[in-house]
Amino acid sequence: MIGLYYRQTCEISIDLIACNTVYFNIRGLAEPIRWMFQIAGVDFIDERISLEEWKDEKERFSKQVGQLPILYIDERIELTQVHSVMRYVARQLGFNGKNEMETARADEICELVYDLRLCAVAYKDSFTSKTPDIVRHTVFRDFRNEPSIAKKALMRKHLLELHFPKYFNRFAKVLEESGGEFIAGDTMTYADFVLANFLDVAEDNVNPDVLKDFPTLIDLKDRIFNIPEVQEFIYSTRKSGFYGSAG
Repeated sequence: MIGLYYRQTCEISIDLIACNTVYFNIRGLAEPIRWMFQIAGVDFIDERISLEEWKDEKERFSKQVGQLPILYIDERIELTQVHSVMRYVARQLGFNGKNEMETARADEICELVYDLRLCAVAYKDSFTSKTPDIVRHTVFRDFRNEPSIAKKALMRKHLLELHFPKYFNRFAKVLEESGGEFIAGDTMTYADFVLANFLDVAEDNVNPDVLKDFPTLIDLKDRIFNIPEVQEFIYSTRKSGFYGSAG
């Protein structure tokens, strides 16, 4: 019951009392932000932009250089860029590590996961994206939806035989050195959510057996997804059609 324990022992910052997140109607890069709010018991508006509507909608975000996510706080402050938003929320809600090394380790894992997404984006000839301007958010969804098996064969081969093993070995090593419970140390950080979300996306969109050689990563992912508040959030968003096979 991690979420219940968390709410009993952590004081929520007043800075996050009235929040509105704006992101696409996929998991993508911002799902861990939603989970942190949910686990901490902080009410927030989860505004979602459908990918089909993005071409028309993005004009209203031109002053934020046409990028999501955006965090609005009390209608007075807006913060852009996914890692800036994520780390700010993590600091405010106590998911940023209990010391500087845990914070740095969480940042490392977050950046490694982002690197993996960029590795996938580089295979632009292996899939067709209907939203090329935000492909780093949708790349695994685009890969899954690509109908040509031959077209995406090279990307699948390199992900499964090169990129995933290299990065997953690093994740497993860091997890072991951190004590095996959480990725950055003995406390849960935003990096656990980032990694668990990515691993699930990889299983859903690339290969369901992608973690078969990494039992400790499977365990970490399962523990995060078994947090009651995360389960509740996933259930509610699946009912709304927002969850499932989306990168």
